[in-house]
Amino acid sequence: MGLFDTVELYDGVHLPEYPGAVAPAEDVDWQTKGIARPSMTTFRITADGRLLEEEWHTEAVPPEDRPYASRDDVDEGDLLYMAGCRNRVHDGWIERDDYHGRFKLKHSFETLDALVTYRVTFTHGRLKGFERLR
Repeated sequence: MGLFDTVELYDGVHLPEYPGAVAPAEDVDWQTKGIARPSMTTFRITADGRLLEEEWHTEAVPPEDRPYASRDDVDEGDLLYMAGCRNRVHDGWIERDDYHGRFKLKHSFETLDALVTYRVTFTHGRLKGFERLR
């Protein structure tokens, strides 16, 4: 396991050879490691073929609001004390009109017992197409 980014698809984005009997493609959180250095960021592909990247910042969470910090068996020196110490706050979306390249989208569908993979191609910030790899 490692870091990855999430890619969301807007309604109207068509994936070729998309499997039937699974959630609609726009309801699936697709994963990629290929847009930039993975950092648990969210990207969106719009119906008109633009690539958007979420802008966000983090804010501190006080110890009393963290999942483990208030437990009697966890002290400030424990790693669990720090769990949940930062919250991500959404600031908006920026258009990645500079993106030029290819990346893969993947999602594992339990009902199919399969990993579905697409290659996505962008040219100067505009979607050129999807290709089903498996």
